[in-house]
Amino acid sequence: MDSISKDQLSRVIEIDDDKIAEMCGIVSRQTDYTMDEIKDKLIEHDYQYLDIIKEYMGVEKEKPYKISSLNQEIYKQIRLKLDAATKDFNDKQYEKILEELSKDEDNK
Repeated sequence: MDSISKDQLSRVIEIDDDKIAEMCGIVSRQTDYTMDEIKDKLIEHDYQYLDIIKEYMGVEKEKPYKISSLNQEIYKQIRLKLDAATKDFNDKQYEKILEELSKDEDNK
């Protein structure tokens, strides 16, 4: 027997003709593909009909997030927190300035 990885085994699924017909119907209602094109796309996308519809609509598939090292992830999280805190501070300062300007306008 050939050596088959766990990943390959987990992707093996059994799909009956009724399920394939149902998926073809869903995709045909959302796209203008022919039935032959839909069947080819289903095979290409491992019978994930939502991926076919998203591809047709132009939605890019999200790339899986990969952590290359623990230190890089730590510094990335620090940068994200600091950016959020800076944005929050700047927004509050902007609102404060607007309030002061509106008070000055009311006093005139």
